[in-house]
Amino acid sequence: MQKAPVWRDFIAVTISIAVVGIGLGCTLPLTALVLTERGYGPNLVGWMISATAIGGIAGTLITPTLVEKMGRKKIMFGCFLIAGATVIPLQYCNSPGTWMLLRGLFGSAMAALFIIGESWINVLASDAIRGRVVAIYTTSFTLFQVLGPLLTDWFSRFPNNSFVMCGALFLLGIPGIACAADNTGPAGSEPHHPQNGRETDMPWIAIARKGCVIIAGTAFFASFDSIVLGFLPLAALDAGFTQSTALVASAIVLAGDAALQYAAGWLSDHYGRERVHRCCGVAVCLLLPLLPLVIHLPVVWEVYLFFLGGCAGAIYTLSMVASGQHFSGTALLRISGLIGITWNISSSVGPALTGMLMQRFGSAAMVAVLWVMALIFMLLCNGPASRPAANTNRQL
Repeated sequence: MQKAPVWRDFIAVTISIAVVGIGLGCTLPLTALVLTERGYGPNLVGWMISATAIGGIAGTLITPTLVEKMGRKKIMFGCFLIAGATVIPLQYCNSPGTWMLLRGLFGSAMAALFIIGESWINVLASDAIRGRVVAIYTTSFTLFQVLGPLLTDWFSRFPNNSFVMCGALFLLGIPGIACAADNTGPAGSEPHHPQNGRETDMPWIAIARKGCVIIAGTAFFASFDSIVLGFLPLAALDAGFTQSTALVASAIVLAGDAALQYAAGWLSDHYGRERVHRCCGVAVCLLLPLLPLVIHLPVVWEVYLFFLGGCAGAIYTLSMVASGQHFSGTALLRISGLIGITWNISSSVGPALTGMLMQRFGSAAMVAVLWVMALIFMLLCNGPASRPAANTNRQL
């Protein structure tokens, strides 16, 4: 069992990052809506997304060094303040250049928050319950992120204050971080936790090699998440579904993702992360080709989508578990950063490639892209990088 202060810190960090989820889920669609209302086209919206991603990469690269020098709490405090300070001015700025600068700074703050939050959760979790702890964290973030678009609709009713209210959301994350104890030691490690053979400080390239399964799992789910949200409704429409029913399909996938993560974490704690990770990959590889066969089968279609979402989401959740299993200290911060960079790249490239292929080959291309990415993940799961670290069943 985890000690009470550890659970206090876990709840504090989880709530703070959940606030980030709400803010992100609100800020991104609100930006697109406001720019459109001001007469700008999709091209500028795309540049804003790119500026956020570039800022995120910059934030990823500098975060480990900043944490070593200043500690986690100070950096997270600063990032919440930067988030609010870069969103609120959007209410009053009309210059596209200023918007891009603010979005770049916002992306840097978001990247740092995710890197520190995910690594902090992994440090808090003992090996015996790491799967369940990470699953609670990822499920909480997913559920809160879904609330973002709902708030966007409400904020849009107050056009003179929409960004002010949205930016203020990020400030709500500060009290949670204030309640957590920052025990960051040298190189960002927890001094009272034995490292159990984990890598504490490695170059970025070496971490990428050792963590290739983690990166592949992240790349798959990032593409799955964006492709399912964007293209599954189109595939359902092509199959003759009504618009409302087609949109429900994506919601069922997200529901499965949110609902089954704790089960995946429990299984990984009891039967081994590597085994469950591999089983989830096999399940996705078997389920994806069935999509065109079950799409017209009532009940079966809904159950199929639910479990497909759960198995796909578990690949990402267990990738996070693997990062805590194999890395600690600065290395853990860096693998968390690589997870963030991979997510941004894959969630952009995956849908773009799928869209081009669907234009030519139809809905089957969506299944093909995801199946190939799942297969790559499975192949890497059988490589040396997937071997468990020593003493991984001992509690921290």
